[in-house]
Amino acid sequence: MARGGDELMAWYDGYRAYDDDTLATLANPGLLRRAAKDVEAGKVAWAEQGEAGGVAGVAGVVMADGQRVQLDARGPQQARCDCPAPGICKHILGAALWLRALEPAAAGAGDAIAAQQENATPAGPDPLAEILALDAAALFKAAGVAAVRRAAAAASGAVEWRVQGGALVMDLPELGASCRWVAGAGYAGMVSEVPAAERKAVHLIAIAALRSAHGQPFAWPEGAQPAPVEDTARLGDRERAFLRQVESMLQELLTGGLSHVSELTSARLLALNMSARGEGLPRLAALLRNLGGTVDLLVRRDHRAEERDAFALMARIHALCAALARAEGDLAAALRGRLRRDFDETAALDLLPLGAHWWQTRGGARGLTVAFWDLAGARLLQASLARPDGTDTAFTRSGAWSANALWPGAGAAQSVCQTAVRLEQPRLAEDGRLALGGATRAQPLPAWDADDPRLAAIGCGNWAELGDRLRAATGLAAEPFDAVLLRPADTRLPVLDEARQRLDWLVQDDAGQWLRLGIPVGPEHRERVDNLDRFTARRAPVHAVLVRIERSAASTELMPIAVLSTDAKKKLQAVSLDFADEAARTTSLANRILRMFEARQQQRQAAPMGAPTLSARLLAPVIDVAETQAATGRMALTAPQRQRLHEALDRTGSIGLEVLANALRAHLAAPAAVPLLKLGFLCQLLGELDGLPEHREAQAI
Repeated sequence: MARGGDELMAWYDGYRAYDDDTLATLANPGLLRRAAKDVEAGKVAWAEQGEAGGVAGVAGVVMADGQRVQLDARGPQQARCDCPAPGICKHILGAALWLRALEPAAAGAGDAIAAQQENATPAGPDPLAEILALDAAALFKAAGVAAVRRAAAAASGAVEWRVQGGALVMDLPELGASCRWVAGAGYAGMVSEVPAAERKAVHLIAIAALRSAHGQPFAWPEGAQPAPVEDTARLGDRERAFLRQVESMLQELLTGGLSHVSELTSARLLALNMSARGEGLPRLAALLRNLGGTVDLLVRRDHRAEERDAFALMARIHALCAALARAEGDLAAALRGRLRRDFDETAALDLLPLGAHWWQTRGGARGLTVAFWDLAGARLLQASLARPDGTDTAFTRSGAWSANALWPGAGAAQSVCQTAVRLEQPRLAEDGRLALGGATRAQPLPAWDADDPRLAAIGCGNWAELGDRLRAATGLAAEPFDAVLLRPADTRLPVLDEARQRLDWLVQDDAGQWLRLGIPVGPEHRERVDNLDRFTARRAPVHAVLVRIERSAASTELMPIAVLSTDAKKKLQAVSLDFADEAARTTSLANRILRMFEARQQQRQAAPMGAPTLSARLLAPVIDVAETQAATGRMALTAPQRQRLHEALDRTGSIGLEVLANALRAHLAAPAAVPLLKLGFLCQLLGELDGLPEHREAQAI
């Protein structure tokens, strides 16, 4: 049947915009692989082509097993198959794969499309241009009133985007979600793994954030946005009711057992995250987002997920809800957190690059983070290139370092770290990080001289002050930080601790105190360990050290990730230990013996950071029992569990830990979800405080 060339060409191009990653997001990678095998085996073919219902391009595709798929120009999401499987089935995926691989003539376009292709410009559809050209009123109408209100209440300004094939991928780190705008498919054709109940709202949030980053913010309809929080000093009835809803969810999740979570749990946690943002509780929203990501891994039975991680987050969320319900004044405002940080986007920022590091979470997210010292604000700022999972195979460690530009005018991280930089129209995300892209522009500045007097004012030069900051970063109302710039007065050569499998590096402050930094020896830190060893071996000057703060329930580890040094031209140089190319060296037997002698001396200069702390030894049986109960959902204590808790109770009481002892008594008297969550948080807090790094004065050598 004859059809218009323009209509059919748009229809054909629409299916080519659905790459494998987008189709896998619609269903799952396993189903997509099965569909691809059917296509390769020749099991997909036209049954008929024509028009139906006034929609151009409706076509039936017959599968080898007799299934029939109805396709049209709206894409595979609107396709229909007569098999009993719900949603996007293998047959729909196979039809989409087969159709996008067809030559135009085979797709039934005939001479009309061939002629159109001959005269067409080579440029394909631009999904970013489509989003920026959207009419707000039409978009709000398509989303619906409920989704618009939900999106306006939970709107996020943080978004990272990239064009991938025929789709524009938008990552929303504050919601833990990723959405795809498929070229030509419109708002209705957006793809994500967001639960259906929140999908329209999250897609709208992504579009709004992207447009805002390009200087085209939406004007939300009147009445869509909730009234701002008038009194941050106390919570209202509606907010308290929401906290009770969160607590009820935690108890239900715990008594059901973290080993038995379902996809419905993930959906509910996303809904609570968005509601927390709408209620003006960003600190709680961030914890709910992290819990949702952990639960997602548990649902997928991912080997990187552990029930203990989810339980730790749940205990912290429960403690925050309890504290918020009682707090007033400045404490209430601190516990709420801040949705927006004060930041003047019209002012330029002069930044000193400090280096970059590569990271990967247990959940599969990975990325590169670049650190800068803000000269005017005397603070450390960071910017990250990241992906929430492994679907973007083009995003690699080497590419992120040397090829992916941070901002227009700046180039990739490798070039940014070679000079100072000025940012015009910078944007600061809610977590205090510099946002990438958008209207921000970068301008390289001359590199600093190695003797620049401004170096004396950057970073922290006193380890007692660092200890105060770390202690202040614990607790519910604290503003945690994950990186710090140290300005050592002296350093020792790193020493390999073979027993603990880590490379230890002692750095001295201006008061003569020594602090041990360390890098675990393993495949994930191979380059970092080798480059630090080689860098220090050539006795290069150390002006400052960028340190990553790694927290766990038992300790706080300080890991060096970059060093400010001097290059051959006497200019300041940022040496990123994950990416540097320090020359290899050989170590003689004499040097190895000398290093062992130095190691024994250094052991007396700083407190060991790898040995189990008193709290770790004391709390180990308590944590073990609590995590077992959380994983199984069995709140009734067995006889061995009860005995272990009684023994822990005797020890905690003997050393004066009355708060922890009372929590143990409460759980022993009436084992249930609430006392278990309280006990879990107290164990966390005690472990954090007791596991902070120590520093000591140097001894004579």
